[in-house]
Amino acid sequence: GYEGRGYATEAAFGLRNWAFATLKLPSLVSYIAPGNVASAAVAERLGARLDPIAPRTDPADLVYRHLAS
Repeated sequence: GYEGRGYATEAAFGLRNWAFATLKLPSLVSYIAPGNVASAAVAERLGARLDPIAPRTDPADLVYRHLAS
């Protein structure tokens, strides 16, 4: 398989940087299902932090916020 090889982190890093540079967004969010430890680790590796007050459609979701600077 492809798990544990850093592909998700590399893809998310590229997309995040493109979105900030091209779209000039102040922040992005990652909505992550509880228990999805691998996705939470990717968000944290990219520098995102939990945002407990961010709006969400599923109250159980974890929301990680990525800041542009």
